[in-house]
Amino acid sequence: MAQPTNTLDTYDSVNAMKEDLADVIFNISPTETPFMSNASKGSSTNTLHQWNTDSLSAVAVNANIEGYDVDADAITDVSRLTNYTQISIKAASISGTDDSVENAGMGEQMPYQLAKMGKELKRDMEHAMIGLETAKAAGSSSVARKSASVGTWYGPASPTNNYSKNGSPSAVPLGTGAVAIAGGTNRTYTEDLLKAGLKVAFDNGGNPDTVLMTASHKQLASAFNGVATKYKDASDKVSIGTTDIYVSDFGEVAFVPDRFQNANRVDLLQMDMWSVDFLRSFQTEDLAKTGDANRKMILAEWTLTSKAPNANYGIFNLTA
Repeated sequence: MAQPTNTLDTYDSVNAMKEDLADVIFNISPTETPFMSNASKGSSTNTLHQWNTDSLSAVAVNANIEGYDVDADAITDVSRLTNYTQISIKAASISGTDDSVENAGMGEQMPYQLAKMGKELKRDMEHAMIGLETAKAAGSSSVARKSASVGTWYGPASPTNNYSKNGSPSAVPLGTGAVAIAGGTNRTYTEDLLKAGLKVAFDNGGNPDTVLMTASHKQLASAFNGVATKYKDASDKVSIGTTDIYVSDFGEVAFVPDRFQNANRVDLLQMDMWSVDFLRSFQTEDLAKTGDANRKMILAEWTLTSKAPNANYGIFNLTA
């Protein structure tokens, strides 16, 4: 009888089986997930996750005469936003023999592989949230549901749209998770783009504290005039990865490189306005044993919640 596809056995893992070497395995794969690690965590009760947003009315000259007979102010209804849960899975199949032999630096294979896959799963989720331009999708019995990514939550805002594009994209985000940007002409990331975005976010009522970017854009940002003279020393750096503190006209923001960030976008984020919500949090499930192999999977069913889309700002169409 043939071995199930992708089953790891002792013939495949000769380098892992215990030999005359130190019981240490150095895993150098990048596992940092700045966005996911610093967004708040919550729960969802359905595959269609729903929440409400609201805003304050415009300021007015609020002066009244003595004895004024009060009139009720106009009340606007809240806005309903939605996103779909996405199922992310990693699975391992280990032969009974390989799970029984002594393996160098890891003990049993299955616990080691599940721990490794847990890191990989978090990276996949970070990539889905911040690296892709993905519109939400309801899915079907044959098509996977998808959570809308960060870039789809920018859109029309008051008084100014909370994103910057260049050229003529064939599609632009609407701030609802339903449409992802497509096309446009790329340009260099500059300090002027950053400063303009921070002003728009402030005017729209937001207070971004984190600027998420690729390593290449981080190198450009390190040369911005503001950073050269206005960053805090290491003891004051925000604890979300390697950061510089940029003091803008509207407050301090942290420059954070993300290995999984979209190559053509920089995100100005108010992190307390983002939440990763779970219908099923990280869990390990035993799979049916069909032969001489142990099979397990680790999964999470999650969605991304943008609590106040207008509090953030996206800079699209950047040269990678």
